[in-house]
Amino acid sequence: MLNFWIICALLLIVALIIILPSLLAKQAPDDLDRKKINRAVYEKKLLELEGDLNNDLIDQEQYNIAKSDLERSLIDDLEDHKQVVLNRSNNILPIIVLLALPAIAVFSYLKLNNGLISLDPEFERKMASQQGQMTAIEDAIIELEAKLKKDPDNLEGWQMLGRSYLVSKRFEDAAKAYAKANELTNGANPEVLISYGEAKGFAAGNNFDESAMALFTKALKINPNNERGLWYAGLAAYQLQDYKGSVEYLEKLLQRVPNDQTDVRTALVKYLNDAKQKAGIEIVGDATTSKQMDSAKSKITVNVMLSDGLHKKFENSDTLFIYARAMNGPKMPLALVKMTAEDLPTTVTLDDSVSMMPSMTLSSMEKVEVIARISKSGQAVMQSGDLFGSVKSVKTDQSETIDVVISELVP
Repeated sequence: MLNFWIICALLLIVALIIILPSLLAKQAPDDLDRKKINRAVYEKKLLELEGDLNNDLIDQEQYNIAKSDLERSLIDDLEDHKQVVLNRSNNILPIIVLLALPAIAVFSYLKLNNGLISLDPEFERKMASQQGQMTAIEDAIIELEAKLKKDPDNLEGWQMLGRSYLVSKRFEDAAKAYAKANELTNGANPEVLISYGEAKGFAAGNNFDESAMALFTKALKINPNNERGLWYAGLAAYQLQDYKGSVEYLEKLLQRVPNDQTDVRTALVKYLNDAKQKAGIEIVGDATTSKQMDSAKSKITVNVMLSDGLHKKFENSDTLFIYARAMNGPKMPLALVKMTAEDLPTTVTLDDSVSMMPSMTLSSMEKVEVIARISKSGQAVMQSGDLFGSVKSVKTDQSETIDVVISELVP
């Protein structure tokens, strides 16, 4: 099971995705600067979506929905830049998980698997192709910085600069920009308060202290139903060991998530239950996510062995990956165990406790493909010289042990 500190980091990444729509829709002090940044961000996200579609991380329907949302946000902004045109209502929730998938997957692998990047062999190419879009954003930031030196009291300019810094991962600069925006609003704008606290947490290495918490609570006094405010207040309260407070914030957020958004509810319930456990509060199942949360029956016992004649093809220190993935759709592992080749032959259990993401688990599938692979590089990208074996159409609730024989060599 992912420990909560890793979960906190995943929450931060999801929350960063939540700010994207407002980045695409809010006004800027200069129409040309706003269009440049919005266009660059739009093209970058569209490129990511196309790459994810081509590499089976999302299906065509998910791609169409996400693309439509991006296009609608961009068109709305270009047509009317004098007002906030994006309604922060339930339409944000259906795409939170979808847009966050690539970022969460990458971060999970980096944190949990010592450099494991992605099972997508085109990952490095995709990342390199996005550098041009980031350069466009950075150029627009430079222009915006220059304009704000001449017009330092422009609130919208500081807000846009802060959001742009966040996208560029310049978190300390983002905190400074939002501090200025907060000063200009006399601490009375909940969105500015939340963004300021968010940036402070990123700048502190994903750690939220009392000062960040104070910003979130102040924002919630102004707007008690602000979803980002509830999200971050729950996270900050947990880090400050106020587990009861964390439960209160997250439960209120859960109440605002539509019942048909099962992926979002499932992920949130997992974070909520962790806080409840530490607060000594009884855990009651969420009816809308009972199917996803009931993972006891979803377990695959895998016996991995090596075919004769391949012992000289690897070193004992080479990395051994054993994982299950969906038969169709995204190829991200639903459950993964990492070992070394010297552990062969070995028997492992794949279940939801070794899942990579709350929204993509073994229990969410009826049948999967189970793969065992020896990697000389230690990276998840399959390379020449790697050894592997697989078994397809494995039922996730079967009681019998399955045998996976590593017998093939990647040319």
